[in-house]
Amino acid sequence: MLKLRLISSIAFILATLATTSQAAIYKYVDSDGNVTFTDKNRPGAIKLADTPNEPASVSTSRRRGKSSYNPSPASFPRVDAATQTKRDDVRRTLLEEERSKEKKNLATAQATQASSGKRPAAEQEKLAETVRLHEKNIEMLDKELARIK
Repeated sequence: MLKLRLISSIAFILATLATTSQAAIYKYVDSDGNVTFTDKNRPGAIKLADTPNEPASVSTSRRRGKSSYNPSPASFPRVDAATQTKRDDVRRTLLEEERSKEKKNLATAQATQASSGKRPAAEQEKLAETVRLHEKNIEMLDKELARIK
């Protein structure tokens, strides 16, 4: 009974402390496009809310078009179309090479799994997981390749 009271008291105190804490929330986007949410203000940060229960003060409406569209600041360096095309070509080549390697690894893993025969169940599960991971990698590489213009 005493233990139950102690646990109840501690839970009540923690709940009280959690509901009375207040902190501002800031969103900061660095030059590489990495988004950081923090309780510390820094130059360029946008204040989102004073408390977790308060609605955000920043408009969340999006422009029409791509859902990931974020306009670049005026000072952001621009890349001409030819340079971007070269970068996309290099990226596509790297992704295609990686996809080819994953296809080979998948074939090897499937062959190993098919010949596993009377191996222990734990080892067969590891082989099945390896096959699944290679399939997932190929799927993700296909998605990335589809995103390149």
